[in-house]
This record gives sequence, C-alpha cells and structure tokens, in this order.
Amino acid sequence: MIALALSTPGFAQSAPPAPARPMSYGVEIAFRSGHADRGYLISDRPVVQPVMWVSRNGADFSVWGNVTLGRTTDGARPEILELELARTYEWGRLSIGPAARMYFYHDPLSPYSTRSLEGWLYLSFDTGPFRLFTHHSLDVLTSQGAYFADAGIESEREISERVTIAGSLGAGWASAMFNDAWFEVPKAGLNRAILRGTLTATLTPHVYLAPHLEWNTTLDRAVRASQRRPTYLLVGLTFGGEF
Repeated sequence: MIALALSTPGFAQSAPPAPARPMSYGVEIAFRSGHADRGYLISDRPVVQPVMWVSRNGADFSVWGNVTLGRTTDGARPEILELELARTYEWGRLSIGPAARMYFYHDPLSPYSTRSLEGWLYLSFDTGPFRLFTHHSLDVLTSQGAYFADAGIESEREISERVTIAGSLGAGWASAMFNDAWFEVPKAGLNRAILRGTLTATLTPHVYLAPHLEWNTTLDRAVRASQRRPTYLLVGLTFGGEF
C-alpha cells in the first residue's frame, strides 16, 4: 500500500502497511476540506472521495472519485472519476511502479467536461530511516506531452502498536506543456513545494482511521501569479478497510 503521506491522490493512500498477500481488496471514503492535483487547487470547498481497489501479486486496479459538496470560489462543482492500473516491482531497497491512469472531469454547473490518459512512474529507495521518492506523470491523450515530476523524502514511524505517523517533504517540476494546460502559463519551471502528513489508527486488523493534511505553496512566479490561492492547506479524515 502507498501511504497517504507519501504519494499523490490515489487508491488506499492512507492504508497502513500490511503483509504481502496473493490477493487483497479494499475500500475507503475520505472527507477533505478541498482537492488539489499536482499543485493545482481544483476545489476549495469540502469534498467526498470514495475509492475501491483490488491487488494481486503486485498488480493493483483502483477506482477513485471526487465529489465537491458546494460551489467553489470559481463557480464550479468539480466531479472526477479516475481509473488506475499499476504494477509494483521490488529489487532489494528499490521499488519501481509503472501505472496507467484514465481520468474523467465533469462540472454539473456548466457544459465543460474533459478526460485524458496519463502514464505514471513511481520510484522509491529505502535508506532505512527514511525513503527517497520520485513520481513522474506524462499525458498521452488530451494534453500530449504534459509532464510533471515530484521528488522528495518520506518517513514512517510506529508510535504504538496501533498508531503510525508518516510524513513527506518534496518539490515538483512541470514542463511548459503541463503549465500551459493546467495554469495557462506556457513555460517550464519548479512549480511547488509540498508537505504531507498522516496519522493512521488501526481500529481492527482490517479497519483503520486516518486524519491527514497537505500543505502546498507555488514557487514559480508566473504560475503563482496565475492562481487565486498559490498557497493552501487541505485537511481531511479517511475511513477504510483492507481485506
């Protein structure tokens, strides 16, 4: 499982570590103060984000959704559906996870809708006390060539038998195509710095509760000037189970 504090939004982001099994499945529902994707604040109003996934022998398929509960400052009400297929390979301390993600965006308050297909690559190296990571995405459909990369450091600690705390600190770089498509700023740049944290409480062997937060600030001046809220803090609570 990919801990919430260690990755971008996706399936089982707050699930606690579990022993490897031939097959597992799970479901989560998260309540958050808003939703952002790679530094772009999509919703500044509360959202509900359900997700379901199934994993078998290192392969994972997930269905994730975002429902905004009120009209945003921009007068929208974003609804998002994502389908992701991923495969994780382990070589000693190195983890490599290629993935394909299809997303659908719809705003019921306007005729606007869009969809796209992205290739993802998750890389991490376990040093012992902490883990180094980098995540890469490339749009291959609607905004072909739009590329974004995150890199940083993350760590996880057990503070009791049933409670785990995790956090990450990173930065993200975007290509000119990505910034043009997302921010209408046709230049490449070091877009953001991001801090994530989560506390996971295991309620039963299969059920957990996880409060979490995400702080993001935009670094590139041109991209920062294009945003209504270049710095934001999102908080949330996830309830889930894995079987």
